[in-house]
Amino acid sequence: MPPAFALTAVVVFWIVGAAGGMGFLHDAQSAMDMLTGLYLMLAVVAVSLIVTVLALMDLAHITSARR
Repeated sequence: MPPAFALTAVVVFWIVGAAGGMGFLHDAQSAMDMLTGLYLMLAVVAVSLIVTVLALMDLAHITSARR
């Protein structure tokens, strides 16, 4: 079931991020490196939220179609 796999991947992403996945920002050599890393993280977080919403909508559609 692809929506369940997508939700699982998003949950794993957030667990890894909460467990210290942002530690690479401490090693930034310059402010530009840190800013680039923050923008990449912002993009990944936005994509994970979009994937979550789409997967939940798909699961709701599948569930309502079975009834």
